[in-house]
Amino acid sequence: MVTWTAHPARRRPDQLALIAAVVLIAAWVVLVTLRSPFLALLAAVFLVAATGPFLFPTHYRLDERGVEQRRFASRRFRPWEELRRVQVGRGAALVSPFARPSWMDRHRGFILYFDGLDAEGKRQVVELLELRVPR
Repeated sequence: MVTWTAHPARRRPDQLALIAAVVLIAAWVVLVTLRSPFLALLAAVFLVAATGPFLFPTHYRLDERGVEQRRFASRRFRPWEELRRVQVGRGAALVSPFARPSWMDRHRGFILYFDGLDAEGKRQVVELLELRVPR
């Protein structure tokens, strides 16, 4: 079993400040142009939700049953038997239920961010993924 937490915002405060500025400016523009505090708040909520993988900690767990991802108020799980493909990149791995690349990969699969892992931890995760997911 391998567990880790990825929280990019904690490690990159400069990018966190940029996101905060964009959210505030966008909400202000909506407020000034449409004169609607509700729509300004809604714009801010949408932008925060869209940047959720960066802003909020994501907890990963790879065990004998499958892959689990927990972030904020959501939990996703896929058993190993449903996974058909793994693609490993420099900072993340995509684990997908589709044998070939698909536009649905980001929705049905998992993007496992290596943020929060040292080199040995990343090696363990990649080995486990390649062992469990058929190629």
